[in-house]
Amino acid sequence: MTNTVAITVKLPVRIAERIPAAGNGRSKFIIKTLEEKVFSQKPTSWKPTTARGRRMAEIIAKGEAAGVTLLNEDEFEQELKARRGGNA
Repeated sequence: MTNTVAITVKLPVRIAERIPAAGNGRSKFIIKTLEEKVFSQKPTSWKPTTARGRRMAEIIAKGEAAGVTLLNEDEFEQELKARRGGNA
């Protein structure tokens, strides 16, 4: 099952008039359009701006230099859940 999130946005009328009507593929059209836009952009790299962020960047750099692999988002969520006493 795919995880989904419901998002409500206000669109200018000039845009709303050009998307398909409800029941005629509106959701698929919007998702496809957003995917094209989002995945065509390069991901931005994280640049720490606070002292805590700079410390975190330093720890990450040391870990990468030592050959430690970072957790992906799902692995991170599982680890966090396990540490909080949930089922992993």
